[in-house]
Amino acid sequence: GGLNYLGETEIIKQSVIHRYKFDPEQDHKIKKGDIPFDPATEKSAGTVHYIDSLKGIIDLKRGGRSTAPHPTSVIPGTPINTKVIREALVTVARWVIDHGIDSPGPSRSVRDLLLSLPPRFSGLSPGENLVNKGESVLEAARRLAILLDETCLPIQGPPGAGKTYTGARMIVDLVRQGKRVGITATSHKAIGNLLKEVCQYSAHAGVTVRAIQKAPDGDQVEAVNVVQAKSNQEVENALDLKEVDVVAGTAWLFARGGLTGQLDVLFVDEAAQMSLANVVGVGGAANSIVLLGDPCQLAQPSQGSHPPGAELSALEHLLGEHITIPPDRGLFLDITFRLHPDVCQFVSEVFYEGRLEADKSCTIQAIAGGSALGGTGLRYLSSEHEGNRTSSTEEAKLIKTEVAALLGREWTDHTGHKRPLIYEDILVVAPYNAQVARIAAFLPRGVRVGTVDKFQGQEAPISIYSMATSSTEEIPRGADFLYSANRLNVAVSRARGLAVLVCCPGLLRVRCRTPKEMRLVNAFCRLVELAN
Repeated sequence: GGLNYLGETEIIKQSVIHRYKFDPEQDHKIKKGDIPFDPATEKSAGTVHYIDSLKGIIDLKRGGRSTAPHPTSVIPGTPINTKVIREALVTVARWVIDHGIDSPGPSRSVRDLLLSLPPRFSGLSPGENLVNKGESVLEAARRLAILLDETCLPIQGPPGAGKTYTGARMIVDLVRQGKRVGITATSHKAIGNLLKEVCQYSAHAGVTVRAIQKAPDGDQVEAVNVVQAKSNQEVENALDLKEVDVVAGTAWLFARGGLTGQLDVLFVDEAAQMSLANVVGVGGAANSIVLLGDPCQLAQPSQGSHPPGAELSALEHLLGEHITIPPDRGLFLDITFRLHPDVCQFVSEVFYEGRLEADKSCTIQAIAGGSALGGTGLRYLSSEHEGNRTSSTEEAKLIKTEVAALLGREWTDHTGHKRPLIYEDILVVAPYNAQVARIAAFLPRGVRVGTVDKFQGQEAPISIYSMATSSTEEIPRGADFLYSANRLNVAVSRARGLAVLVCCPGLLRVRCRTPKEMRLVNAFCRLVELAN
């Protein structure tokens, strides 16, 4: 809201880039690539070419001949057309009506998923632990990938546990066996991340992988063995001619009827953020499905009303009441290569039932002493303030002081290499855009500041989590948002060496009304107990 037109910035082909200024201390979901609407005209305001939420700058790309007035505000555009996914769901439903849900036949892996059945493997008996004695989880994953029997295998990957690393090696092993594999996720960025790892590992392993990707400019993987498809039909043609081993794209690609049964295995990355319905819609493209993700980190965004259970992601549906995947139902990557043991202890205890351990290489990660934020582990910085809802100047000033004290201090990484801390080594997280903007105004350029959503998948030697709100009475979105266990997990687990919680002590004195609220608040209280 409150857009102020600043003028044209550049011309791209037949389009003009228009720049607008806005107050950065407002929450919004607009991002690059979106096509927001102007509520005044109820029509498209252009395509978001660039946006900087810290500075309050948004660039909209519009046709050079456009005579539409410049918007004074923009809102999310119309919903994405889901016809192709809905049609895929209907296809599955009709087959179930005619043949039953638990029968051999098309989309059996999808039907196993709906029934939450344990995975099936050729030559293995059901009900046994999937990891053999003396075998690493990575070794088990690579062994089981070849044995998938029209089934759904969940792999839960906590922070820094090598989810992408594991998935890429499974994919290359499958290609080595002559299998055809799909890669999908909720975003092109996640798809590209896994595809890049596949390309890098295949080159190292000496395995030729012929890949095709359907993605917009800016999200395409630039590799000699990756063909960029301009259309869905181009992907279908490449599969028909047996020219590719790996296909990468979103659900809108794999749900198409032309891809039904074309693949041996479909890998769904960030499966804790992909809805159960979407996975059912894409599952028909492959004989088996591998779900990579972690429901204990950020879950899929869900709005509106849903029939009970339909609001869950595919991984949440499979886990049911479990926090971590049972050993006979899937794989749990139990070693993190990111977290120092002092940080891992809290993350493992509070979020992963004590099943997560730190690799030995992480024990030497440390920040040289000199202030309260030296060493490793957890720290709690109390910041007294009143009346703050979504931003706190008091916390921003405190963080500024601590960041200044940290810069230049010696950091030892997991290889034993020592160097001074720089701006990029400090990651500051806040629940609200308003607090992100407030903190950024006090910090030097280069320090990474953003909401939890922005930093999933990233890491740094130090992570600082600023809660901003003064008390439960001031919480704008309810306790579930501010005290979210998933958000706390992501914020803390970005840290290789030191995780810092900055908040008003009033947030730790809560009159809980339900067992759920007690569990949420207890996570923060436990962090403070372990902090030193």
